Formats: sequence, C-alpha cells, structure tokens
Amino acid sequence: MKKVSIFTLGCKLNQYESQGMAEKLSDAFLVAFDDDNADIYIINSCTVTAEAERKLRQLYRRLKRRSPESIFTVVGCYSETSPNELKELGFDLVLGVKQKRNIKEEILRFSGKSEPAKAGASDNTFFSVHTSPEGRTRAYIGIEDGCLNRCAYCRIRLARGSKIESKPLELVADEFLGLLKAGFKEIVLTGINIGYYGYDSDSTLIKLLERLLSEDGSWRIRLSSLDPRLISPELIQLIAENSEKIAQHVHLSLQSGSDRVLKLMRRGYTRSEYKSIVNAFRKINPLFSFTTDVIVGFPGETEEDFKETLEFIRELEFLKIHIFRFSPRPGTEAAHMTHQIPGHIKKERALILKKVAEKSSRDYLKKQLGKESEVLIERCDGEYSFGYDEYFIQHKIPGCLPKDFVRVKTLEISETGAFSSAEFHCRSMVT
Repeated sequence: MKKVSIFTLGCKLNQYESQGMAEKLSDAFLVAFDDDNADIYIINSCTVTAEAERKLRQLYRRLKRRSPESIFTVVGCYSETSPNELKELGFDLVLGVKQKRNIKEEILRFSGKSEPAKAGASDNTFFSVHTSPEGRTRAYIGIEDGCLNRCAYCRIRLARGSKIESKPLELVADEFLGLLKAGFKEIVLTGINIGYYGYDSDSTLIKLLERLLSEDGSWRIRLSSLDPRLISPELIQLIAENSEKIAQHVHLSLQSGSDRVLKLMRRGYTRSEYKSIVNAFRKINPLFSFTTDVIVGFPGETEEDFKETLEFIRELEFLKIHIFRFSPRPGTEAAHMTHQIPGHIKKERALILKKVAEKSSRDYLKKQLGKESEVLIERCDGEYSFGYDEYFIQHKIPGCLPKDFVRVKTLEISETGAFSSAEFHCRSMVT
C-alpha cells in the first residue's frame, strides 16, 4: 500500500480539512502527517501572505530533492488562485479548494486507477472528521466556508469565494458528539468567517452553540476567529455566561487601531465599536482574554496612525498579537493603492509593535495571578504537565497528569508569557 504524507500551511480550517482528507484517503493509502518519506505528498496551501506562499515553495523543493520520483499534489487557496504558477513549479497535480473533498478520487484518477471525471465535477458534501492526529486532546470542526466581506487587502475571498456554505446544524452536532465519544475534550469550531454561519439557512451561530450546549459531559468549545462586524450582544452574553462549556477567549481580528486606516482597509467598524465589544465581554467576565491580528505598514499608514494603534493595544491588554507586515496580494485593492510603505519602515514598526504587544500581554497575565482556572492537560515531559485553560493561557504544572481537565491556581508568570502553576486540585470539570 502506498504512503501519503500531508503537510498543512495556514489556518485552522486548513488543519481541519487536512484531517478530513486523511480520513478519506485512509482506506486506500497509508496516511501520515509531515512525514518526509512518502510515495505521494499533499501540501494543503495558504495564500494569505507572500510568506505563506514562500514557505510552500521552500517545502516543495526540499521534499522534491529528497523524493524526486514521488507524486506531488497541492490543494487549497494558493492552488485555487495561482494554479499555473504551481504547475510551472513542478507539482504533478494541482487542485483547488473544493477538490479537497474528492482527494482520494483525484489521486486515484491521476494514478490511472479510476475512470476520468467529467469536467468541473465536484463533490459538494462537507468534510466530517472522526479523529485528530494521534495524541491530541483538541479537535477541529469546520462549520462554515466563504466570506461576504470585501477587505481591501484580503485574498482569501478570491480563493474561498463569497458564497456562504454552512454545515447543517445537526451534522455539526453529530460530528461533535462523535469526537467527544472518541475522547476529545476540547472542540474548536472553525471556518473562514464563522460569524456568517447560518446566513445560507435558517440557523445562526447562536442556535448552533445552544444546540451543542445541550449535550452532557466534560468538554469545552473554543471558537476560532470572530469578525467584530458580526458579534451581537446576544452572542457575547451566551459566550461569557457559559464559562464552564465555552472558552473565555476569542480571537478578535483588529488589523489597525486607527479609524482612518480601518476605513482604507474596508474593515467596516471603528476602534470605538471594537472597544465596546471587548468591554461587553469583560463586563460579564473581567478576565476574558483576546488575541488579535495587526497589520503594520498598510498603504497610507502615517506615523500618527501607527501611534494610535500602539495606544489602543496598550489600552485593551491583549493576551497575544499576531503581527503582519503588509504584503500586497495579487488581485486585491490594496496592492494598487498609492502611498505604499517602504519595507524598512514596515520592519521597524513591526519591531516597535512587538515590544508593546509583549507588555500588553504581561499586563493582562498579571491579572491572573492567584486566580484559579480549568486547564486541559495536553502533554507531559515526565516532570511537568502542559495545557491551556479557558483563557487560552498555557500552564506548566508539576507532575505527570492525565489528559483531562484539572483545576489550577496561577502562582507565577514566566518570561515567555506562559503561566507556571504549582498548586492544583486534580479533578475533571464537573457538569
């Protein structure tokens, strides 16, 4: 039996879809992840930044040097938007986003082991996974695809499309229960923009969460990135008031703390509206944590705009900030804007922002000292156990504990921002 190795670049939805592809392939191939030795390689691609595309090309060349006779397949957003570029690079099989769902048939067809498909044929059914890479306590469920926004810098909509596809509510619930029965304790709901869940049906993200909250057991839901434009007071209340079952953390994409730059980006909200969301969550739970994305050096960003971003980050105390230097993406409005920022200025601003972000994180973490939280143990190195709590804070706990929920008390903050917890009650969450 031939061996397939899957490599994944990019977002949580890509990670979920890689697992889905692995399960579809498993009855015809030996399947592994990130294994350099295989007969067939599949790279699940990302096009969000030029750096993501560079990493794919670098990975392909390394694997090709090692296994020149193997079959190389690329799927996903990069191959959707730039198929000819990847064919010229040397990939044997270039498939788009939707073709991931037919990965087994596509590879068998390429190998001459099945009948050719009709042009444009595609299986429109959703992925449904039953497991996750070995040893994990956390699993993903993709609930939505597509985005209706028109952010000036974003290429993902060009790859994923502007048609919203929501996985039926009961199909999500069945997948959720299956993963819980398989032993997973934390389920991450992901998509391109999960706030749009249900826009193509009579459902909503709130209805989906209420359905999942009706299930018994010791588990936790975590939401992937939320769009500030799509957060209602009802959603805030549901999340913040169900702390035993829903993680008290969201990734709330910011991109800039300047209203002028946000307007140029076509983000559709102001810093005041963003701050009101943060305050609404923290009014219910003062420790609620936020991670975010910030782009530095967007075309036209002045020193004053950048200073406003720094001030905003100091004020809101984010747990973590992902910093991106603006990368002009082909096919986007921002790629053709005037007043492009020189590379050395973008690099300088990123370094300044990094220091401010680190202090923002420390200021937030200090508020957790002496507090208790529920940590899901994920691994043990023999001396310490490691896991994340409901605030998405990593804990280091003395002793080798079972992969379950434990109650810990935070005693110390490490230089890296992780917590060191030395007092704990070894018990699972009680529902």
